[in-house]
Amino acid sequence: MLAEKINYEKEVLGDEQGKYNLSAPIQDMLLSIGIPPNIYGYAYITYAVELLLKDSEYQHYVTKGLYVDIARKYRTTPSRVERAIRHAISVAWLHGNADLIHHIFRNCVRPDKGVPSNSVFLARLYYYIKNYVSMAG
Repeated sequence: MLAEKINYEKEVLGDEQGKYNLSAPIQDMLLSIGIPPNIYGYAYITYAVELLLKDSEYQHYVTKGLYVDIARKYRTTPSRVERAIRHAISVAWLHGNADLIHHIFRNCVRPDKGVPSNSVFLARLYYYIKNYVSMAG
């Protein structure tokens, strides 16, 4: 499903230098996981994954790089970005699609482990979507 969406984006928007809109498939994935679009974390996670797909080095600088750039775009503070992402992850973990969450996050989904950290969640989501981008392209 995600690979088909990415192929559609490439066909409709073109693949000029590999730059096509990834926000739609990322948002579809977040909705499928169970993150509602009416919470701030939804937009922040979408942008975070877009940034990670552009520059994977962000995963090594989540607090001092990724959150700062997201905060700058949305005119808020990095601590609010961190908190909103944590809240979105908690919502998905408690009320989301357990089968899809297990498929994407594999060993992170264990009752004794609890909710994954923001960094782990973003990294897993990044690698999952990156895998589909390479399959689609």
